[in-house]
Amino acid sequence: MIKIRTKLLLYFSIFILLLNGIVFFLYNSSEDIVNEYDYSMRRLLLLNEISQRTNQLVEQLNAYLTEKDERYLREYNRQYRWLQENRKQVGEMFSNRKNALLVENYEHMIESLLEEGALTVYHFQAGNISLYSSHLHEAMKISSFIQETTLSLINNELTTYQRFYNEVEERNRYFRYMGIGLFMTTLLLGVLLAVWFSGGITKPIARLSRAAREIASGKLDGPDVISTTNDELKLLTHTFNDMRRNLKRLIEEMKKKSELDQLVKELELKSLQSQINPHFLFNTLNVVAKMAYLEEANQTSRLIEAIAAILRYNLGDLQRTVTLADEVHIAREYFFIQQTRFFDRIKFSMDVDKQCLPLPIPPLTLQPLIENAFIHGIESYEKGAEISLKVEKRNKRVIIEVRDNGVGMSEETKEKLMAFIKGQEDGSASNGKKRGHSTSIGIRNVIRRLQLFYGIQDVMEIESTVGEGTTVRLLLPMTKGGGSE
Repeated sequence: MIKIRTKLLLYFSIFILLLNGIVFFLYNSSEDIVNEYDYSMRRLLLLNEISQRTNQLVEQLNAYLTEKDERYLREYNRQYRWLQENRKQVGEMFSNRKNALLVENYEHMIESLLEEGALTVYHFQAGNISLYSSHLHEAMKISSFIQETTLSLINNELTTYQRFYNEVEERNRYFRYMGIGLFMTTLLLGVLLAVWFSGGITKPIARLSRAAREIASGKLDGPDVISTTNDELKLLTHTFNDMRRNLKRLIEEMKKKSELDQLVKELELKSLQSQINPHFLFNTLNVVAKMAYLEEANQTSRLIEAIAAILRYNLGDLQRTVTLADEVHIAREYFFIQQTRFFDRIKFSMDVDKQCLPLPIPPLTLQPLIENAFIHGIESYEKGAEISLKVEKRNKRVIIEVRDNGVGMSEETKEKLMAFIKGQEDGSASNGKKRGHSTSIGIRNVIRRLQLFYGIQDVMEIESTVGEGTTVRLLLPMTKGGGSE
């Protein structure tokens, strides 16, 4: 079986190699032309620059001798240095068998001009009038010779450039015909490859599409799709035929299982009410007994009331809707029980905006989060443990924060919870983990019930640092947006 990917790689590799080979050839040819043109222009510019610098040197020297101004001397020295630095380029760029003598004389003339200029300045500054006048006259004569030789060299360069220009025109005409031929060849080859290859792919896909539309309309008894290729589409066709044969059987099974799943979910929800952790009850009742022994009736009575309130609330109908005020009340009772158990080991604090209390909310939302912070965050602390509950209204949302200064959660655990909040991870496998000791409801259960209740996905944020603590933040809309479970 030849894979579609292999076919694509083979056909397009040959096509791209052929095309790139021609493009590379054209690119190299154009690069050669550009380099030749650039070299020719640099030679012309050098000759022109030498001619101008020579004139300026003589003019500045003459002005200095006439005006005796140091500005003209500085400008003369600048032109002098440039000619001295660049005169050797003439021999390197222009010397060949035809004009070797002319170029050599040109270099000597530039050197003589510089010598005569230097002697002129020297004798002028020394006060030898007759000597610097003769050297100035000689420098001007050499300058005129340089101008004539420059014109002769430029004329030779232009003659060479004319031949080069004719060659460029011939190459351009050749490249134009080659480009047209290349365009027509690649267009024809591309069309043929596209038609041939797309036909081999689209025909089986079209047959599969027709069969898929039949399945979508409810027709599951159609004939098998026939495959005419020997690639992945053949395997896909056989798999599709097997899928259609099995789909009818699976639909009947799914109808039966859907009813069973609904019943199981209802039983799971109701079973949460009967899963009160005996360890929690034992610890709490033990505290009640000790308080009854150490105190008289008031504190013990308050503790029993708190326990009764929590038990009564937890054993209520989980499908009912409560208010945030009810949840805050139960959280306060839970705080009281734990404060009684652990005294100064733990500090609880609450900051609640009363405007948020009428908010409708699923039952058992805050208590599991507080229990989770207690059990997994600060229960191991001997002192200095803190848990806070804060409720406020912010940007048309009710923000509920449960914060602790406990051990924090690992980055892996945090990422899994955030993925579950975004719907990127199924929480069914770990739904029973990390539950509270009185409700047996895990944080994922709370997340999912809030999402179903309000009809939104983004209901929670988690901030946690190992060794510093955890903040769980609920982001609830002011009004109920979705149905209850």
